[in-house]
Amino acid sequence: MPGNSVQQFTTPSAPVANNQTVIKVAMLVAQNDTDFGLPRKNSMLRNAGGAIPMALEQLWADEVLPKSVNFSFEWVYEKCNEATAMGLTYQFIHDFGADAIIPTTCMEVAPQVGHLAANFNIPMIVWGQNMVSNLASSNNATYPTLLNIVPNYKYMASGLISLLQYFNWTQFAVVIQSDLGNVSGGCDYLAKSIDNSLATSNITVNYKTRIFNVQSSDMDRIANSLLQRARIILLCFDDKKQLRTFALNLFDGGLNTKNFVYIIPDNDMTLSFNLSLDPFWVQTSVNSNGLDGRDADAEVIGRLAFWWHYDITLSALSNRNYYGFYGRVVNRTYGWPFYCPESECNTVANGSLNSVLLYDAIYNYGMALNESFKQFGIRRETYRNGSLLAANNRRPFMGLTGYATVETDRNTRVFVLSNRKSDSKQSPLRILMQLAWTNGELNVTMRNASSLMWFSHGGVVPPAVPTCGFDGNGCTVSVFDLYKGYFLGGIALFVLLIGASIFCVAYLIHAKIVDKRKGNLQWKIPFALLQRQNQRRSERTAERSHHSLRSNQTNISALTHATTSSSLAQSKNFTLYAYNGQMCIVHAYGPTLLAMPLSAEGMAECRTLRLFDHVNLNRFLGLSLDGPNLLAVWNFCARGSLKDVIMSGNAMVRDVVFIQSSIRELCEGLHFLHNSPLQFHGRLKSSACLINDRWQVKISYFGLRWLKNTQKIQTKDLLWLAPEQLRKMGENKNLIDGTKQSDIYSLALIFTEMVNMTPCWETNNEDDEADSDKSAADDQAVQQENAMSRRRTTTTTAAQQRVKRRAPGGQQQRTGQRRQNAEEIVYLVKRGGLIPLRPTIRPALDNLNPELIHLIRDCWVESPAERPTIEKVRQKLRQMNAGQSINLMDHVFGMLEQYANKLEEDVHERTRELEEEKRKSDILLYRMMPRQVANSLKLGQSVEPEQFECVTVFFSDIVQFAALSNQMRPLHVVNLMNELYTTFDAIVDEHDVYKVESIGDGYLCVSGLPNRNGNLHAKQCADMALKFLNSLQSFRISEHSDQRIRLRIGLHSGPCVAGVVGLAMPRYCLFGDTVNTASRMESSSSANKIHISKETCILLHENSEGGAYLTESRGEVIIKGKGVMETFWLLGNAKISGGTIGTNHSQAAERQMAMESDKSEKEMYKSYKQSTTN
Repeated sequence: MPGNSVQQFTTPSAPVANNQTVIKVAMLVAQNDTDFGLPRKNSMLRNAGGAIPMALEQLWADEVLPKSVNFSFEWVYEKCNEATAMGLTYQFIHDFGADAIIPTTCMEVAPQVGHLAANFNIPMIVWGQNMVSNLASSNNATYPTLLNIVPNYKYMASGLISLLQYFNWTQFAVVIQSDLGNVSGGCDYLAKSIDNSLATSNITVNYKTRIFNVQSSDMDRIANSLLQRARIILLCFDDKKQLRTFALNLFDGGLNTKNFVYIIPDNDMTLSFNLSLDPFWVQTSVNSNGLDGRDADAEVIGRLAFWWHYDITLSALSNRNYYGFYGRVVNRTYGWPFYCPESECNTVANGSLNSVLLYDAIYNYGMALNESFKQFGIRRETYRNGSLLAANNRRPFMGLTGYATVETDRNTRVFVLSNRKSDSKQSPLRILMQLAWTNGELNVTMRNASSLMWFSHGGVVPPAVPTCGFDGNGCTVSVFDLYKGYFLGGIALFVLLIGASIFCVAYLIHAKIVDKRKGNLQWKIPFALLQRQNQRRSERTAERSHHSLRSNQTNISALTHATTSSSLAQSKNFTLYAYNGQMCIVHAYGPTLLAMPLSAEGMAECRTLRLFDHVNLNRFLGLSLDGPNLLAVWNFCARGSLKDVIMSGNAMVRDVVFIQSSIRELCEGLHFLHNSPLQFHGRLKSSACLINDRWQVKISYFGLRWLKNTQKIQTKDLLWLAPEQLRKMGENKNLIDGTKQSDIYSLALIFTEMVNMTPCWETNNEDDEADSDKSAADDQAVQQENAMSRRRTTTTTAAQQRVKRRAPGGQQQRTGQRRQNAEEIVYLVKRGGLIPLRPTIRPALDNLNPELIHLIRDCWVESPAERPTIEKVRQKLRQMNAGQSINLMDHVFGMLEQYANKLEEDVHERTRELEEEKRKSDILLYRMMPRQVANSLKLGQSVEPEQFECVTVFFSDIVQFAALSNQMRPLHVVNLMNELYTTFDAIVDEHDVYKVESIGDGYLCVSGLPNRNGNLHAKQCADMALKFLNSLQSFRISEHSDQRIRLRIGLHSGPCVAGVVGLAMPRYCLFGDTVNTASRMESSSSANKIHISKETCILLHENSEGGAYLTESRGEVIIKGKGVMETFWLLGNAKISGGTIGTNHSQAAERQMAMESDKSEKEMYKSYKQSTTN
């Protein structure tokens, strides 16, 4: 409450018998948690006030005070304001006539209240957790009326000095953290008490500092000063969060060794009441804004620390009244003397920690009153004499805080505590030693072994001053000892370097050997793992795997089938195998190479080839060395070679995008080879460029030149070699050396083949087959080598003679009208000249970029030095395709997407037509059968017969229909029945009636099935029948306008069974006696009359409102197959417009005839009964 705006409360005296003396006690208390700040929340009336009546009752029970002495209380809520507190205290003394004053636990207010109490000689009783009785450490003449029961900083400081003297710590440092604006802090008061105690001791403070904010930049300087001046450090922190931060600064500053001892005083008595609090080094979301994960570092400082605090909790356990005390405090607050409202006090579950101090303060006050009453009697001059009560405040007693020996101030035992014994955060502190005052003297008692106390310090008490001083210069050290670390470190480093060098060299050698072994294991393929594939089976597999991708003119799977089959069939050295479930191509090099040891260079090349991984290089899988032949295993590409795909004539490949994409991929693959350890391919040709199932071109059969040079090369393969390769080869066709320039020449020939879509060289096929057979024979018979050499020489001479006989005219004439022999072409290419022989470029596509033709001619020039490098070729291609996407798969997917969109539109159209036809068929089906029955039949489910308890069956028939139809032509009869039944069907749709069938002039309907409608089925059929008859009044026969249609209608109600009968043209039929009876009702009816049974008549009257239906009894009638039945005529419905049957002249005549017929039937019935009676 601001200013002097306070609310004052007064209570009567306690309800004790024989009240003679009432002592008035005035209190200043806190009301809310925020009045004094943390921890003043433990000093509120609602969680501590209940201790006062409990202490008074104990005083009366212990007969310390007679029951004739009673108390009344007046209290007011105060917010630690000095001016307000002094004013309220004066009002209590002057107006209320207070006999005793209990101030708040606020340190700022208590001294002011003490001065007023001393002035009026009124006893003042102090209490609270934060040692508010620090004012008692002053001269007793300053506060002569003070009754103090709470520990004070004077004795805490005196105990600390005694502790230092006990361990002979003559020098120490003091670090105080206090915020003068924080009224809960006590470190300032403790520091003043320490200064007063040091004046009479031989202990020196080497360093002392005050900290307001640990986050400041001075922390490093403070840590460094402590390191240079002290080993025994007193840390007094009002804010425990800052204590943890400062401990981390000490850790970072190197003050974390066993030579340091930290003493942490319990300045706010928190540990005095709870030994199980979490240590300061544990960081939680409650005591910090963010977790830093450095609890272990802060714990190192905590393990070197001791806690100095009073014994409150342990001593309290010896008092039997302590158990359950905190729970009883809250309950007593509701009664005398405070009568705290439940709306204010029900938020408190247990009493505060300070309530035990208030209890002991009141009990101590009672002890002082007892001594004073013994001396001067029970009168106001005695209990209002503060100095008298203070002088008599010397008697020891057992309080809730332990055994209290009161001399001049509160003296209690003090303990030094270490950190937790176990690693658990919940374990309490361990008491190491006890310090207690007896008759003014300090007694020290060890509570645990010294080894436990100094466990974190190596079992030794650290000295206050190191042996060699704080800077380490106090001892004389030899050179070796001075630089011992450097010497030992240098020797260790030298040994370590030598050992590390030896280890690294050995490890590298070992790793290289292991890598070679692993690499060799990767490319060495056991022959047992290779499974030869059946040619036809593999072709069928490839065809099945690609059957989904089709073009407009050609099946791609057929292309794959053709290219793969032809490629393998025409090759004598390639075979299709399966390796680890993967298709692969195996190239056989003959059995003679198996006897030759594989060189280190060859194995290194195999390891290198095995590691090649490029999107445009075919994967080399390895060599098989343990079979009948030396086999080179390559990955299988399902679409065959580039040559086979081009020669297939497929429309898919006759596309500019395909050509551009394939050219680009060839250049990318060759670029990788030219920049790899292989440097070049050497035997590049279109049959060595394979295409996988994703239409990616992959260069294959590279490397392994030491194997390829052992085999004879066919003449047709020489067509792809550069002129310089042919010249170097000479007569020995085995040794073929290549270069990067020769690969560019071969690349130009492949480009030509792709542009022309035909073989780049038009050779004679018969000569090629003969050359192929010759090479096979050479492989089988090595002994005929000389003869075969002569044959090749003769062939070459003949070719030269044929060339000489040709007319001159340049290249165009030499490659003109006839196909040349392969050996002729090889000879002419090898010879060169001013106009060397090159393939003719005839672009198969008109929209091909002309620059590509110029690029081809630049690549096959005669001089290798003039040919462009692969980098320049790639650059030229990028310039030609600038801004164009030449990804083949994107192109294929684009085509497929267009086809898919077209197909989707067709599907939507067909689906729409199908839904329309389905709707029409459903309408037709629902007209023939009930909806639920039709749905079951559509789902293929059987329709079980269903029993209906009561339905109404309707039968109608046209009177004299045979005579009428005889007078009309058949077509007119059909039209008449169609018009009549169309009218009837429209009426049926207006009612809950199901039309079963119409046969000829008969019309059968039923209500109450298949959809049950309770007892409304008779009403539905009756209304429908009336509308049938009314519709006939306006119905005309076009051929006989003078005649009218007349109906006989019969209705009957009863049980029925319905079900579907038959498989061909199934019908929904009715079964049961009800159907037969309804038919009899119709057959025994009259023209334009509705003949109903008694059951139907009863249902009509029961379900009509106010007799809406008009019926007339027909009497008892003999019904065929049923005997005698009472039937009725349905005449109409008064509530339906037109619901009454008309009564014109013709109808009246018919009615008269019906009555006469009924009369004759009655007479027949009487004669029938008489005959049966006799």
